[in-house]
Amino acid sequence: MSRNMSKNTLLELKPIQKFIDGVGQDIKKYFGKDKGCIIGVEDDGVFYGKGLYQWFSQKNKDINFTTMDDYGKGLEKDKVKGRKVLLVDNDIITGKAYRVAMNSVMRRREELKIKDIKFAVLCDRVKVADFSVEDYPMPSSWNLKDLDVVDLEIIKSLSQDGRKTFVEIAKETGLTPVGIKKRVERLMEKEILKIQAALNTEKFYSVSATVGVEADPKTISKLIKQFANCPLVYNLVKVSGHHNLIIDIIAPNSKRINDLIEKQIRSNTKIRYLEVDLGELPIIPKTHSLLTFVDKSKKCPCQTKCNECEYFL
Repeated sequence: MSRNMSKNTLLELKPIQKFIDGVGQDIKKYFGKDKGCIIGVEDDGVFYGKGLYQWFSQKNKDINFTTMDDYGKGLEKDKVKGRKVLLVDNDIITGKAYRVAMNSVMRRREELKIKDIKFAVLCDRVKVADFSVEDYPMPSSWNLKDLDVVDLEIIKSLSQDGRKTFVEIAKETGLTPVGIKKRVERLMEKEILKIQAALNTEKFYSVSATVGVEADPKTISKLIKQFANCPLVYNLVKVSGHHNLIIDIIAPNSKRINDLIEKQIRSNTKIRYLEVDLGELPIIPKTHSLLTFVDKSKKCPCQTKCNECEYFL
């Protein structure tokens, strides 16, 4: 919609005025005497990016304007080549879209001879943008500062030995066993504390692998569901950049890892890019939690028996 507006119309709007009043001069210093390009990140970023572009047009600056989605689709390369770049969006909430957009341009930096890349936003909730007008706090969540010294001592004590009794912890903290019991129950009810058994990885495993996967969101969701209960997977995390899912694996030997990767990951035709790094056992964590063992007559949690699955041991 903003593309069809007449020249400088956006500058009359209060949100644009607020944005330019807040960061306009700093962005002007950033561009300096260099040629620049403003990239409006769809959807709301186009509105603010176009308004900023109109403001620079009044100052006879050699600034181009183009748009793209978070993944860089729609970017007009000829308008970016050899220039300083400024990505513009409305707000940053978690930082995920920011990282995706920045990475999509960073990957083209050498190809397009981009001189510099910055990010401007009206509201920055996580304080990662180079230029922002205002920030506002994340919704309230638990913070270690919300716990008192006794709670932290209880958590520390149980982290070192999950079998420690309330009487033993009471002696360490100066509280009564009943007081410790109530605190532990409260921490567990609020899901702040979880007590469970874990395997010493050095006793059962000898090798690890980090698998980077790049695929469409639907495929990534299926992979997460597939490996969430795999006994060899100790870490699953969505990321931005060259991959959008990292799968961390530990196994007794490299053959076991190869079996899993070949039969359950590389065979997936929806995966666009796959990268595997083999390594030693992780420095941290030193322990690994296994799920409840089930009857061998049932299927593996991933629905595919890639070898003699540890789920059935």
